[in-house]
Amino acid sequence: MPLVLRTAAADSDLNEIAIRIGVESGRPIAADRLVDEIIDCCEDLAARSNVASIGTAAPELGTGVRLLSHRRWVIIFRYIDEGVLVLRIADGRQDYLSWKL
Repeated sequence: MPLVLRTAAADSDLNEIAIRIGVESGRPIAADRLVDEIIDCCEDLAARSNVASIGTAAPELGTGVRLLSHRRWVIIFRYIDEGVLVLRIADGRQDYLSWKL
């Protein structure tokens, strides 16, 4: 079964999303749900990695980097032999296209 691997930065991004929505906005259930949805999207990417290239290519971010949107969040990832490597998870309002990964 294909794997989803996440960088430390992607894990940090998920924690930041949970804190921002759950604590700062006072909506912990919504935060948990959103984090679960993002993780599910990543697992779906990995599950389909053998049959399709999903997402938009983003060569300006690095070799093989792709983007997939979920609500206002952007999953920045790369296909690897084992499945997918999630590099970052960005708020769509961020200037993530200027990042170097």
